[in-house]
Amino acid sequence: MGAIRAVYHIARADYLERIRHYSFMVILGITVLAAYYFVPPAEAGYTVLYLDGYRGIYNSAWIGGSVAVSTTLLLSLLGFYLVKNSIRRDEITGVGQIIAASSVKKLYYLLGKSISNFAVLSSIVGAVMAASLIMQQVRGEDSSVQFWPLVSPFLFLALPILFVVAALAVWFETCRLLRGTLGNVLYFILYLLFTAGSSVIAVGPKLIISAMQKELLTHLPESSGSYGMGILILEEPLRLFEWQGVNWTRALVSQQLLLLPLALLLIAAAAFKFHGFREGDAAVRKNLNTDKEQSATDNNEIELDSFGGNPVSGVCISTLPAVDGKYSFPALVHAEWRLMMKSASRGWAIIAGSLFILCLAVPASVSAEWLIWPAVWIWPLTFWSGMGSRETCYQTEYLVASSPRYVYRQLTAVWLSGVMLAGISGGGMILRMILEGDAEHLLYTASAVILIPSLALACGVLTRTGRTFEVIYLIIWYLGPFSKLPYIDFLSIGTAGGEAAPGVLSYIMISIAMLFVAYMFRRRLDQG
Repeated sequence: MGAIRAVYHIARADYLERIRHYSFMVILGITVLAAYYFVPPAEAGYTVLYLDGYRGIYNSAWIGGSVAVSTTLLLSLLGFYLVKNSIRRDEITGVGQIIAASSVKKLYYLLGKSISNFAVLSSIVGAVMAASLIMQQVRGEDSSVQFWPLVSPFLFLALPILFVVAALAVWFETCRLLRGTLGNVLYFILYLLFTAGSSVIAVGPKLIISAMQKELLTHLPESSGSYGMGILILEEPLRLFEWQGVNWTRALVSQQLLLLPLALLLIAAAAFKFHGFREGDAAVRKNLNTDKEQSATDNNEIELDSFGGNPVSGVCISTLPAVDGKYSFPALVHAEWRLMMKSASRGWAIIAGSLFILCLAVPASVSAEWLIWPAVWIWPLTFWSGMGSRETCYQTEYLVASSPRYVYRQLTAVWLSGVMLAGISGGGMILRMILEGDAEHLLYTASAVILIPSLALACGVLTRTGRTFEVIYLIIWYLGPFSKLPYIDFLSIGTAGGEAAPGVLSYIMISIAMLFVAYMFRRRLDQG
């Protein structure tokens, strides 16, 4: 009984603290807005799910099933990054040290955190369910509401998968190597594998889509069984058929509920390797000792300085040199560069150097085909992600704010450091393009050198965390340079002659706009 009470209070406190965050409201708004677009009007030129040229009538079953599939795929990505910070936050705020001093077991603590993560994601799913009901009435193709066909796909598809996502977030946080950027990138790769295999994974979207295909085959035996999922532009209007929903048999429900023991196993594994907050305790003790020593030093200085009202150190103030009011901007850029690269290991530098040499030695067309170019622009991700949020992470923002003209000087220094990193990382590409006389790709690369640090700085200043840039940039990088999707491929890898790509000038204008937003938002700290 005590264990249940402990888990409940940990989950409840964390949930109430989490839903007050700005990031929760942003993800909630994005998901509900996405639910609106998941049910496009009949005359819209796009759809998110169709079967061999058909889609279902907008009844409760079709809206519930299609929105549940899309919401599951969306929240599996965004939801992970939303909830993956609960243990880290306890460590920073000192709550973890309090918990470490209590009798709460690690398993209970992690179970409470996982339940809190799941409650946050479930709240968003609940809002999407309500939006789906409204969308059925708004579209008006079938206004009769059938509660179970509408709700059941969320209950048996979305929620079990999100429970695994919630447990994975805790598992990643308890693993030292996966806490930061490496873990975020690794999860993104896992997510891509999950979406790529969604047509064969029995517990995923295939569950709903297979039921839709089966219903379509009963009406249209000659159907090929093909389907499309995502933002799909239609060349011709889709034909309609009526789908009555999934027949949730006991075997089907049991299959979906098998995900719950899997999530519990992840939590148990996390508890096995979770070391609690002992390192934090050591750090706190070290800081306390340092404070005591510093306090003793200060007291001694006060006593010496106050002795008879005269200085006793032998130092005459009039002999001290005048304070130099000039501040060297290059020195500030150098300092920011060192802060940015302080965690760069020798292995990272060897791989970065290897990519540089490959880009320089191999023809540009071969580099693009062998995906060397995309690798160049994802490798420095962990260093770019700290731009604009490093002061918040290390709680030095007010110290930095006390420096003269810090908004323009410090942000500009951070931005230039990011540009330098981009220029050095992509230097092999730039030199190769100069040698080959490829002016078009050279211009796109030059704009990328400006675009990426500008995006990192804007994300860091606005959201005060590096995860926002990591998620946004990973998506852009995957769709653009890696998948060569037009209009997002900022390196113009997949376009010949720049036919589908926007001009370099557009990327530069976007960069300037993001820098302007970052500077304006940072000024609030100065005014506050």
